[in-house]
Amino acid sequence: MHIANIDRRILLVIAGFGLLLTLLTLRLFYLQIVQHQHLSQLALRQQERTIEVQPARGRIFDRQGRPLALNRQSASFYAVPREIQAPDVTARKLAARLGVPARRLARRFKSRKAFVWVKRKVSDKAAQAVRDLKLPGVHELKETTRVYPEGKLACHLLGFVGLDNQGLAGIELQLDRAIRGQSGWIRITRDAQGRKIPASTRVHKRSHPGQDVYLTIDKMIQHIAEKELARCLADTGAQAGSVVVMDPRTGEILALANQPDFDPNHFNRYPPAARRNRAVTDIYEPGSTFKIVVAAAALEEGVFQETDIIDCEQGRGVFDGLVVRDHHPRGRLSIKDIVVYSSNVGAVKIGIRLGAEKLARYAKAFGFGRPTGIELPGEAGGILKPYHQWHRWTATSVPFGQGVAVTTLQMTAAYAAIANQGQLIKPWVVKEMRRPDDIRTKVGKPVYRERVISSRTAARMRKILEAAVNEGTGQKAVLQHYRVAGKTGTAQKPLTSRRGYDPVYHVASFIGFLPADDPEYLIAVVIDGPHGVQWGGVVAGPVFRKITRQLVAYRGLPPGPQKIYAFAREKKNNRYDPRQILSEVPNVIGLSFNQARKKLSASGLQAQRLGQGGQVLGQRPLGGRRTSPGSPVTVYVADPEHAGLTDQTSSQVVVPDLEGQSLRDALQIIQAYGLRAEITGSGLVKRQDPRPRTRVKIGELCAIHGEDPEHTP
Repeated sequence: MHIANIDRRILLVIAGFGLLLTLLTLRLFYLQIVQHQHLSQLALRQQERTIEVQPARGRIFDRQGRPLALNRQSASFYAVPREIQAPDVTARKLAARLGVPARRLARRFKSRKAFVWVKRKVSDKAAQAVRDLKLPGVHELKETTRVYPEGKLACHLLGFVGLDNQGLAGIELQLDRAIRGQSGWIRITRDAQGRKIPASTRVHKRSHPGQDVYLTIDKMIQHIAEKELARCLADTGAQAGSVVVMDPRTGEILALANQPDFDPNHFNRYPPAARRNRAVTDIYEPGSTFKIVVAAAALEEGVFQETDIIDCEQGRGVFDGLVVRDHHPRGRLSIKDIVVYSSNVGAVKIGIRLGAEKLARYAKAFGFGRPTGIELPGEAGGILKPYHQWHRWTATSVPFGQGVAVTTLQMTAAYAAIANQGQLIKPWVVKEMRRPDDIRTKVGKPVYRERVISSRTAARMRKILEAAVNEGTGQKAVLQHYRVAGKTGTAQKPLTSRRGYDPVYHVASFIGFLPADDPEYLIAVVIDGPHGVQWGGVVAGPVFRKITRQLVAYRGLPPGPQKIYAFAREKKNNRYDPRQILSEVPNVIGLSFNQARKKLSASGLQAQRLGQGGQVLGQRPLGGRRTSPGSPVTVYVADPEHAGLTDQTSSQVVVPDLEGQSLRDALQIIQAYGLRAEITGSGLVKRQDPRPRTRVKIGELCAIHGEDPEHTP
């Protein structure tokens, strides 16, 4: 009996083990077969970290290939909360070195998230301080940071990017899809303690860098425009201002400057008002610069001739109950003199004879009331109501620039139509785009729009505008030895709180081009709210002159009467294209003189040597500019060692000796050395600052003084 009980217990134990084994087998089957995929994914999530790798944004260059926006590697730090043993202590240590509130970090470290950011794109000094702490659970990741090496230069045109390298303004926003590239991902495997397993990092998806962008602007011209605009605001106490420099033959924007400005490297330190691209987004009533529309329309329609006389009623006229006044009372004036002396009364009488419907049609044809189509975000179309919506006083006020609102860029394009044989041309800033393999994906080209006026009327208007500079309100824009055409404007500012105009502040402007008979450069200057004297000719005219004085020296525009090119005519659409007879100057900087001579000769141009040495460090005209076939191109030749340029990573150069050089040659040499120049006087260089053979940083400003500063135009 006792033995039987023992056997029964043994059988029960065996049966129990069998049942347990069966249950374990079923459990293993369930885990390894049924739940295999789910558990494998769970293990991967616990063991692996997938981190996005941002691509390098495409770089941005000026028309000469000089960098305006680049990238650099920065350290970013993230944390895995479950790996942090003392969240509060870790947070305090990091906060002291990264400037992030400790409480915020502690909350992140106590969360149940698998991944939290500590701080992204920190300085090199702060990054090293964090590395030295060797904190468990805190890890480093390399990211690219956008860098603008020229600081504020062309800030409104370039724009800026956010923390995730997304474009937020300017070209960075407009072309973000192409510049940004495609993100990638990497996977990092960790052990049970959360430590990275060596050689476990693998690429899940490769990132692809964005496309490089080459703009039409010239860095040196942009610097000149910004410098003179800032100086004007400082001298006049104005609230804001804009300058646009354009090649009216092609529509290329050579410079676009606004004040106030900002540093895109630290854009969040500036108010939104400083970051606004006013030349493109802000509208204003243009005042007398708009008189080109009514004058050109009247000449084109044959309503008046330049010599026809109109009674300007000593500067006070009443039209349908609206009183119109002139600043300087005058009596009988010709159509030409109404523009030259900027008579509002005369402009209104021209508009009345022309008729409101035709006036509205020509204003629209000149591009007002619609965006120009430039490759920049937020462009305003201005205000030009359809003719059937005009108030009974609109036809009276529009001829002298009231009752219509424009942008600086629109006014630039309108004047370009007169400079460009009467044909409207689209402004543009993107010269070309290239993939990382150097394949061009976009090449900019001039876009000619409708013909506004005939070439004959355009030529008549250019003569009238030249007289406005030489005889009329634009005399402070005169540039000695050059033929300048342009028009002043002094416009009232509409009140924002109620109807009417500001009794104190005005908008002063000057828009002009040179040479007057064959324009190569068109410059619009708009100054908002200057204190004291507010006339466009007095405030904006001198800014135009200062910019053009440096521009012609920099670009090598010869003084004196200019050759009038016989523009080739396309018979079918009656359009003119100056590029058909002009040769594009190749870029020969960096070549030997013999190589440069051959390259220029292949383009039908002649090489003129300046200096001694084995390498071309500068040229005039610059590469990309168009000139007549057979024209000379001056190349500045020197040894890189003499220029202090042997170390391409060096940030310093040796200032060359410029004494006795012409101002033009001196400017070309200074540019070849990577320096900026401020020129005063005329003739030959008499003195310079810094002195020759001084070692300075690349980009330093050098003052070059001519022999006769007192009589500088």
